[in-house]
Amino acid sequence: MQACGRTFRSVKRIRSETAFAITAILICVLSAGSIPAMAQTERVVAALTSPGSESNRFWASSLSWHALDPSLEGLVANDPVTGEYTGDGLAVSWEHSPDFTEWTFKLREGVQFHFGYGEFTAADVVHSYALHTGEDAVVPGVAQLRGATVEVLDDHTVRFVYDGPRVEKLFLHGGRSVMKIYSKAQFDQEGLEGYDERFAGTGHYRLVSRSPGRMLYERVENHYSGLTPDFAELELRFVDEPATKLAMLLTGEAHIADLPRELMPDATGAGMSTAQSARATMQTDIAFNGLYCESDDPACRRDVPWFDVRIREAINRAINREEMLEVLFPDGGAALLPRYAMVERHEGFDPMLVERFDAEYGYDPELVEQLMWFAGYPDAFADPVIRLITTAIGGQPEIPVQMELVHQYLSAAGFQVELVEIEHARVGALGRARELYYLNPIRNAPPRPTEVAFRAFYSNPGGPYQGWEDDWTSRHVSAMIASSDADERDRIARKVFNYLFEQYNDVPLFSVFTQVAVNPEVVSGWQFPGVTSSGTGHYHLIKRAQ
Repeated sequence: MQACGRTFRSVKRIRSETAFAITAILICVLSAGSIPAMAQTERVVAALTSPGSESNRFWASSLSWHALDPSLEGLVANDPVTGEYTGDGLAVSWEHSPDFTEWTFKLREGVQFHFGYGEFTAADVVHSYALHTGEDAVVPGVAQLRGATVEVLDDHTVRFVYDGPRVEKLFLHGGRSVMKIYSKAQFDQEGLEGYDERFAGTGHYRLVSRSPGRMLYERVENHYSGLTPDFAELELRFVDEPATKLAMLLTGEAHIADLPRELMPDATGAGMSTAQSARATMQTDIAFNGLYCESDDPACRRDVPWFDVRIREAINRAINREEMLEVLFPDGGAALLPRYAMVERHEGFDPMLVERFDAEYGYDPELVEQLMWFAGYPDAFADPVIRLITTAIGGQPEIPVQMELVHQYLSAAGFQVELVEIEHARVGALGRARELYYLNPIRNAPPRPTEVAFRAFYSNPGGPYQGWEDDWTSRHVSAMIASSDADERDRIARKVFNYLFEQYNDVPLFSVFTQVAVNPEVVSGWQFPGVTSSGTGHYHLIKRAQ
């Protein structure tokens, strides 16, 4: 209980420091008795966490999703409420061979690229596939996209042919797209420099300008979908500091802000409203990185404390998840996560792991002390310091406070702990170089189909967030990938989830809905399903207040 007390006092300190930074604004706003009056505006401004990499080349950045989504589309659309795949986008239908090695997409006719670059055809799909699977492609999931022969059957029919099954092909082209459609005609005329200046997409908004920390879009009239956005302009402002985003919202500089949940009461108390995803948008987790131990790989760090499974269990047991849930998500919208990458609607879900979680992962300071003693911590380790990365991640504004809480729990348990601030793009670069010897926050966003998640986190050496590599996991994931039999795939996935659970291979935390604060004087609502990596999406459905 003493450790819990220290944690809560520290969280109050964190919140008070943040509140102090905005006190003057709150006093100004609240003294007026309401939120600032807004004149009718044609531009809606969203203050969002920085994507971490400001690039118009979607394939060359692992962090550009919400910056480019208003304009660039994948092949497959998602229902704004259920998130289910629909034929309302660039592909109107699709079919696959019985073994899932061939996928054929029928493309929509009459779709025009922005700025007069002509009609969307199969040639643009082939061109975009080449861009997104090239050597400089780093978007997470690209390994699952690669390996296809792309056949043009006619101007509006394209087929992807793989050597092995691609059961979850639609996921790669839907809201969590790893391949956006760029104009081949623009590339032929202007090269990549044309994309860097002003890319042409097919979405409901087209790019007007981009400058550091800011993107401005304008709506497309007569869009092929038949839907016209309420707002003539959409401005995205990239801001990492939560207090600054709150200040922008309260003073009317922004009308939407992705605030951490601990600041939501400050926003709603000043008259703001909230909009929330229709389904859970992410799973949050902390990775024990640096365990690159497949086939005795020399990159494996056996000297880091968390190489020892007893230390991994102790770290999990030192964290009071129930308390964290109350602090980080006081108004709900999140639940405890028993196994990272396991989702009830996807392959391999094992309800027994849910039942076992509290007994095997629950907060237990006395057991933590015993585990550390049996592992010889700290004396048995040349460098016993546990280094925790804190970083700003788009769509996950709670990360800084989350990592501070974890730091305090581990310190209270007797671990030597250090918080290290690293830009999210740099975290990805270190992961790809297989030099990420830290505990770092990661997320499964949106919650991927099981095979896609296994490929991304447990069978992709050199992936940006892949810190766990061992022969058993690799062998079983490979067997699942090679199979197109539903029962066999489910059985293998369950075995993998149970193995990772028993190895304490990471620190599962929460399943979370995305929530944003909105100014009700300007925005009356925003329907988005939560199927993108940033959680938000369907920007054309932001509704103007009447």
